[in-house]
Amino acid sequence: MNRYPLRVEARRDEPLSRWLWLVKWLLLIPHYIVLAVLWVGFVVLTLVAYVAVLFTGRYPRAIYAYNLGVLRWTWRVNYYGYHALGTDRYPPFTLAEAPDYPARLYVDDPPRPPRWLPLVAWLFAIPHILLVGALTGAATWQIHSGSDTTTVPLGVVTVGVVVAGISLLCTGRYPRGLYHLLLGVARWNLRVTAYLALLTPRYPPFRLDQGETEPDDEPTGPSGVAAESVSAYLPRDSVPHRGSVAGPVIALIAGVLLLAPGAGLCIGGGALLTLDSGRDAAGYLASPAFTLQSPTAAITAEDITLEGSERWTRGFSDVGGVRMSATSPTDIPLFIGIAPQSAVDAWLGGTAHDSVRSVTSGAARYTRATGEARAVSNPAAQTFWVASGTGVGSASLTWQAADGNYAVVLARADGSVGVAADVRVATQVPDLTGLGAGLLTAGVIVGLLAVFLIVIGGLGLGRRHDQPPTGPNTGGPNTGGPSTEGPSTGGPSPQRAPTSPPISVA
Repeated sequence: MNRYPLRVEARRDEPLSRWLWLVKWLLLIPHYIVLAVLWVGFVVLTLVAYVAVLFTGRYPRAIYAYNLGVLRWTWRVNYYGYHALGTDRYPPFTLAEAPDYPARLYVDDPPRPPRWLPLVAWLFAIPHILLVGALTGAATWQIHSGSDTTTVPLGVVTVGVVVAGISLLCTGRYPRGLYHLLLGVARWNLRVTAYLALLTPRYPPFRLDQGETEPDDEPTGPSGVAAESVSAYLPRDSVPHRGSVAGPVIALIAGVLLLAPGAGLCIGGGALLTLDSGRDAAGYLASPAFTLQSPTAAITAEDITLEGSERWTRGFSDVGGVRMSATSPTDIPLFIGIAPQSAVDAWLGGTAHDSVRSVTSGAARYTRATGEARAVSNPAAQTFWVASGTGVGSASLTWQAADGNYAVVLARADGSVGVAADVRVATQVPDLTGLGAGLLTAGVIVGLLAVFLIVIGGLGLGRRHDQPPTGPNTGGPNTGGPSTEGPSTGGPSPQRAPTSPPISVA
């Protein structure tokens, strides 16, 4: 069996607390907050690395070190938390390797990634993503109780952690087979993530390698694990930075915080430009057509309250207009009108009619007003309408909105029962081109600034936690690349180089 370049290892602590797993979610909140920021940086820097590999064929060392550090941190948190429950030792806040922590993650010297790999890695990974998603709980189980639906995550990890927790609580024991199974799922998940991030260009195997160590590992040092090295992605030309970590951390956090407003401005600007493209020559923006029909003599939309309309439309000739149109499928004469709510109530008093409650996917839901299903007096002859229209087969009206409480009425022109029509409503809005373009431009600028800060922060943290290359494939510490003398045929097994103490990022 060929050893996969990414090696995920663990050591279960004994004994484990019976009850601590019940409150680990609370203890892990600081880690979850920090990891949320780090993973935004992980995604952004991975995209930058994609571009670098595509055009240069090399993976920037600082990005490589940062992404590898995020995976290490994530694996420690998951091992302590609800992916394995394998230790009660609180994970350290560091991107660096923690040699004495029970959860460890290493990467062998990978070959230089092919330039074409960024274009297809995500596509090749889809089968793995589907399988790992099912194992880790991306699948859900829906429980229906009357009109209520409860969605419960359902996967090997979800069920396994619950079983392990209950076993610890009741017996103080963690089933060993279940523990190894959860480690196998975590190992598969981390392999797929590393492949997507191009930390290794080797395609992950379709297998569930269980156990605390890789099944085909051969100990090469005092800790029983192979030496770590990442030198092949880019020749080393400098030593790790050991300056203040405050600058990179501040830059990373600021970039992550700016991403949301940048995305919001882009979405808002794009939405306004899309709306503006739907305006007609008179500045009206129309809704999709929806169908209204009723066996009664009238269909209404009631209690439409407008406040402050004069303040918003004063001085603008192209704001505040309302246009409604109704088209009969049978070419019968139609009437459509807007009037004060009190006048409509008096006119339709004692007459059954349908009031629109909501419109979904072009179909309306109604509330039936009590009364006799009868014809109403000629609607066009009433004098209380603030705007109205009548026509054979179609009717329309235009109204300049004003403060008040109004109702809209759709009826046959002669007031008889049985109303059906396709209705459109349009609102007059100003030219949104300038505002939309301004918001979009501002969003792009803020987004680029956010990406720049994330890259600066990630590169700074990556350089700080970049380990000197060591191991059998590197030609010794700080040699600048792999040895060209071929594999060794004798001599003692290489030992792990001394590892720098973990350095906190905060």
